[in-house]
Amino acid sequence: MELLPLATERLILRGFTRHDLAAFSGYRNKPEVARYQSWSTYSTEDAEAFFEQQHGLAFNADDTWFQIAAERKEDAALAGDVAVHFFDGGLQAEIGVTFDSIYQGQGYAWEALSRVIGLLFEDLKKHRIVATVDASNLRVQHLLEKLGFRREAHFRENIFFKGAWSDEYGYALLASEWRKQKR
Repeated sequence: MELLPLATERLILRGFTRHDLAAFSGYRNKPEVARYQSWSTYSTEDAEAFFEQQHGLAFNADDTWFQIAAERKEDAALAGDVAVHFFDGGLQAEIGVTFDSIYQGQGYAWEALSRVIGLLFEDLKKHRIVATVDASNLRVQHLLEKLGFRREAHFRENIFFKGAWSDEYGYALLASEWRKQKR
């Protein structure tokens, strides 16, 4: 079963191509995009290494992270990406999201995540999806809550991040909760 590409009203969600790498490293290298991410800078070499790791990776393979490119239908611009970590023998997934600052605040991340969550629950029959968010990242917290996720945990000073101890929140959404809110 071919799962990608997926379409939303304004986006095509698909695997990455070499053509994406300049835009990918470009937005990931912006300080406002990297602020809550594990990197501070993102070079062309980083993008190449990412592509080599992703190229040929099967979607929905346990114990892997798969990046989904979010391309705008309007102009084929790479707006951002959705990361999916498959784990627990195919029963659970973890998600993350990174969008170029010029496309933030326009509903693209919600649109992309909503479609990916639907795929994970409806087509792939995942039981639970989780996300970990920096406690200072209010925009992503609001996004997850808008999608129906609930905060399950507050991890205090659990990660030494960019020179300081940081708090993180754990979010989760069950398939049964997703189906209930879709009615």
